[in-house]
Amino acid sequence: MSITDETCFVVGNGESRKIFGNLDRLQGHGTIYGCNAIYRDWPNLCDKIFAMNPDMYNEVVAGKENKNFKADVLGLEQISDWNYIVESDPPYHMPEGLKIYRTWTGMKPFSNVIKSIDFSNSRGSGCSAVLHAAEQGFKNIFIIAFDILGAQQWEQDSGKSSRIQNNIYAGTVNYPDRKNMKAYLKYEWMFQLTQIARNFSKQHFYFINRKEYITDNHYLPYYVNHASNNFNAGIYAELNKFILDPSVLENKKLKWIL
Repeated sequence: MSITDETCFVVGNGESRKIFGNLDRLQGHGTIYGCNAIYRDWPNLCDKIFAMNPDMYNEVVAGKENKNFKADVLGLEQISDWNYIVESDPPYHMPEGLKIYRTWTGMKPFSNVIKSIDFSNSRGSGCSAVLHAAEQGFKNIFIIAFDILGAQQWEQDSGKSSRIQNNIYAGTVNYPDRKNMKAYLKYEWMFQLTQIARNFSKQHFYFINRKEYITDNHYLPYYVNHASNNFNAGIYAELNKFILDPSVLENKKLKWIL
């Protein structure tokens, strides 16, 4: 089986995606999964599009009918029911170096109500797509433009994390019109990605992003270290190298920050 057959690109909608530019360059180098409104700009890019929000799912289904694109559309009814818990994990285990892992507790905005979220019950489009790729048996899974931190992270003072809404489609139909990202989302995404990597230890996951979203995410190294030595993080230049010559992956010529 060729590297192309064993590779899946899961494309998120973080603003860092603009660095890579023309996503059509991914075609021919692996299977392509997209999320939510990606079809608006790239109707002919993806093999599958994941949309967990019911309104967003209905929009993508209608978009497929209108634009007649090839991608299968997967919603809540079409994804795995795995709860992101690895069988060997003790209940609510907490990896070393992390104060938050599976459960987040915080105050609801503009209220005195305490809210607790168990990330094993959460179902977002991006991590659902990564999980689906792993379950399909892809050996190499590139996770692209899952920015995790807020927008314009590179403009923040050292040690400060931005929470500015970070999504190419922010403020458009079926996307929340809010200034800041939800406080818990970065923990949810990192938990689920780490648990996927741990559960599918024979596959490899490559987290591709701009440098600041990797180096300024001070939690990310702890999550990567908790994975099964099968999770790396690097910049878009490494993805470009793979597109130009897929053999660099087998020859271990790509450079990783984590």
